[in-house]
Amino acid sequence: MYIGNGHYCYSNSTAMFLSSIGENVSPQLVEVLTGVGLGAMIENEKNLFFSMRDPDDGINYALNILGFTAEEHQQASDLDDPFTLLKKQIKQNPVILGPLDMGELTYHPNHKNLHGSDHYVLGYQMDDENIYVQDPAGFPFVPLSLDQFKKAWMAEGIPYRKGINKYWSTAKKVVTLNNNEIYERAIDYFKRTYREFEKADIGLIGREAICFYADQLLNAPITADTIGHTTFFLFQLSARRANDYAVYFKDRHSRLSELKIEQAKVLGMCHSMSVNKDWKGISEKLMRLADLEEEFRLELLKVGN
Repeated sequence: MYIGNGHYCYSNSTAMFLSSIGENVSPQLVEVLTGVGLGAMIENEKNLFFSMRDPDDGINYALNILGFTAEEHQQASDLDDPFTLLKKQIKQNPVILGPLDMGELTYHPNHKNLHGSDHYVLGYQMDDENIYVQDPAGFPFVPLSLDQFKKAWMAEGIPYRKGINKYWSTAKKVVTLNNNEIYERAIDYFKRTYREFEKADIGLIGREAICFYADQLLNAPITADTIGHTTFFLFQLSARRANDYAVYFKDRHSRLSELKIEQAKVLGMCHSMSVNKDWKGISEKLMRLADLEEEFRLELLKVGN
C-alpha cells in the first residue's frame, strides 16, 4: 500500500470543505468515490487518461454517495460580477473553487509552465483586493489578487470546463450512512459510470483507448507534450489512484483489489520508463494495462448480479 503525495487537488479540497462543517473524510476515500479514476479515454484525439469522468462531476457524485449536498455555482459568461455572491458565501463557510488554470496561480513558483493544467483549491476568505486559499499543491494560506484569480477562474484552457467561475458552497449532511451503505452506493455508481460512457459518443475509451495510445507511442512522433504528460502527470497519478481503489476493495472484493494493485504496479513501471524515455517498453506495458482494465470492468459489472 502506498502512502504519500499525489495530484489529488479536488479530493483534498473536498475533504477540507467537509472538514469545515466538522465532517472528517479522507481525500483517498473522496478520490475513489468521485469515480474519476475508472476506465480510460483519449482526450482531443491525443492524450491518454486513465479516467472517463470529469473532476467537477466527480465531486458531486462523491458528496452524494457520502450523504452530503452542496450548492454548485457557475456562470455561462463573464458579463455578471462573480465576486459579490462568492464574498457573502465565503464569509459563512469555505468554498471549493475550480477548475482553475494553474498557469494563472502566480503564488506557484512554476506557474508559467503550467498553463492549461486544471486545479482545485479551497477558498476561505476574501477582501476587496485578494482571495485567500488553501492550495493542496503545497501552498497553505496563500493570497491571490482578485484580478489574477479571475483569470485563473475563467479556466479558458481547461478542455472539460462547462462554464466559468465555478465553485461549491454550503455543504450539508442530509443522511447518515454506514460504510456498507456507502459501499453499495459506490458500486452502483461505478457500474453506472462504465455503462454511461460505453453509450456516450466521446471517442475511444477503455481497452481500445489504451491500445490506441500504445500504438501512438510506437509509431507517432514523441512530442514535448507527450513527454510532459507521461512523465509529470499520467502514470504517477494513475498509479496512486489504482492503489487507493485497491485499498477500498481489499476487504470487500478481493479480485477487484488484486486487479487494481496489479494496475498500480504496471503504471509505476510505466512512469519509470517514461522518465528514461523507453517508449517501446511503455507500449508493451500498456497492452498489459489494456487487458487489466478490461478484466476489471467485466469483474465490476458482475458485482451484485
